[in-house]
Amino acid sequence: MKKAVCVLLALLVCLSAFSACAGKAQVYVNGAPIGDGVFAYFCDAAKKALPEASAEEQTAEAHRQIAAYVAINSAFAERGLTLSTAEKAAVSQSVNDLWRLFGTYYTEQGVSKQDLLLVETSKAYKDAVMADYYAPDGDSPVSEETLKTYFNENYVAFKSITGFLTTADDSGNPVPLAEAEKQKLTAAFESTAAKINGGSSVEEQASAMENTTVNTETVVVHRDNPNYPDGFFAQVAAVENGTAKAFALGEYIFLVQREDITDADRNLFATYRRDCLRTLKGAEFATVLAEWTAVYTVTE
Repeated sequence: MKKAVCVLLALLVCLSAFSACAGKAQVYVNGAPIGDGVFAYFCDAAKKALPEASAEEQTAEAHRQIAAYVAINSAFAERGLTLSTAEKAAVSQSVNDLWRLFGTYYTEQGVSKQDLLLVETSKAYKDAVMADYYAPDGDSPVSEETLKTYFNENYVAFKSITGFLTTADDSGNPVPLAEAEKQKLTAAFESTAAKINGGSSVEEQASAMENTTVNTETVVVHRDNPNYPDGFFAQVAAVENGTAKAFALGEYIFLVQREDITDADRNLFATYRRDCLRTLKGAEFATVLAEWTAVYTVTE
């Protein structure tokens, strides 16, 4: 990418004037000043990413992140990409949710809601640029057939009810359920699965179960999703489509009703296509982005 274009785009997407993480000086990317709130966001992100690192190392990480931010924004503009109305709405919703939960914290860090909008929009830009990079006519084409095959083999769809095989002691610490209680809960989950397989629904049965977490809307997860314990994907993948099964893993007991992820009428692939591309090519694209980022110099 040409330096002149990069500098111009950086000027367009960033605000001006900022004191660096250590509070010393303004920060620039290829000579373009970076907004104080935007850079404050990345300073905070760097501290969270490297909590045990020195101030110098944290500042270097913040510089790397802000350079990547500018690289993505520039690539998005250079490729003539736009966000759809739905994508813009998703960004807006994400910002509103984050601000509602953490607005006070962001304000204390020197990050405004507008700064947060710039950062969250750039994350959407990154997805759009990656999709363009791997499009059938892109820089490194990935065919729809390849993506669909990966999706069908590495994702599962289901509704679920989750119970807990732990309780709390007098001090509030988690402890395993007594064996009798564990057997009682397991029997209840197995009985509920049998009722669902007999014609009832997850929604109907969930209302009768206490102290559980329920997903009555279809959930789609990748085999390596960190929010589920080891072995979860294999258990769900072994269940026949349309069938419910109860099983215990670690501190949890699950009841899942597997759904057909290949159902053409529902077309779940279309909904999760971008997530699928991210899991398939995300590591590779990180290398590409690092190469783009290298042409940007952060100075104070």
